[in-house]
Amino acid sequence: MLKNRLKKITATIVALAMVLALTACGGGGTQAPENSDTPRATPQATETPDNSGETGGENDWVMLQQAMIDTTDMSAVAYLGWFEDYYDLYDYAQIEEYIADTSVAEDHPFIAQIDAEHFVPHIGGQLFCIVPADENATITIYDYIFDEEDYTAHYGDALYQSDDGKPVLVMCNESEVIPNIIVEIVDSYGNEQSYIPWLSGMDGRLEVPYDAPTVLDFTPYEKLGYVSENNYTFDPAVLYYAENWTAYVETINDDEVSVGLWFDEYGNMEMCYEVYGGTGYEVYYEGYWYPAEDSSYPDSTLVFELSLVEDNSDIQIARPEIYTAMSFEYDEDYECVYMRYEDYDYLLDVERDFYYTLYNAAG
Repeated sequence: MLKNRLKKITATIVALAMVLALTACGGGGTQAPENSDTPRATPQATETPDNSGETGGENDWVMLQQAMIDTTDMSAVAYLGWFEDYYDLYDYAQIEEYIADTSVAEDHPFIAQIDAEHFVPHIGGQLFCIVPADENATITIYDYIFDEEDYTAHYGDALYQSDDGKPVLVMCNESEVIPNIIVEIVDSYGNEQSYIPWLSGMDGRLEVPYDAPTVLDFTPYEKLGYVSENNYTFDPAVLYYAENWTAYVETINDDEVSVGLWFDEYGNMEMCYEVYGGTGYEVYYEGYWYPAEDSSYPDSTLVFELSLVEDNSDIQIARPEIYTAMSFEYDEDYECVYMRYEDYDYLLDVERDFYYTLYNAAG
């Protein structure tokens, strides 16, 4: 449940620091191949590549390969979403269903055409798509094991290998901040890349290397509910793609309450909150979200209907039922999303302000 996810925030920050340290050191003892910043001579894609049924046109995966020619990019990678509770992560039919039912393949239709032979299920719930720059590249994916006792990481067993240069879907990363796979790519010129797909704990975006060999990020952020800096229009219907959001709200007694909100594509939602630095209490709600029909509200307004499930608080401020309408707005100056009340059935009875500053807490 969301209340358990919320408790991981402090541990997540600590773990993130450890992972940043190990990746900065070349993967905690794993030596990455030496490469210069000079653009590599990427093998040219043929005019009529054998895509075995992938969708053609400007969104074909070969177009991504062509975009990486004469660059330092050896692969293109996209984060496609976080899975938990609702999916059997080893059932590829459910992954196909998710891709078909969402917009994550809208800009790159080839994602929906990747077959089960090019799907690598590992422990975890983050879905990535990996496209090598070279159509003749060999891809090997290994288990990547992090030792929490001495803060090192090492290679485990090989999970997958292919030499056809085709895109691969990978499910991995049981922890939101400690990755558990490493991707090795060798192209037909002998260039090598070692890459660990995972998300930044700061903004939830894909982590990519700054030094060659680099990675082209083609994540559909707007389809996942992420904030974009350029020409961003917030659509509340995409909230559930990001799933987990966190806000910190000051109350009238000066306690700071951490509020967690979770959405799914079926209109279900959960909310929990707890005081940080206070006497400590926890309240948990379940309910529904749906777009508001009241034309007097902004177009970005959602209605929340929530019922109290659990109240472990010493200070009884929770109400048994909440019915409220919240609109959403992206702030370019502060690069965050504001969730504002359009009526005043507050989520918390002791709030100071009429808006929440939302941070994407999904992986």
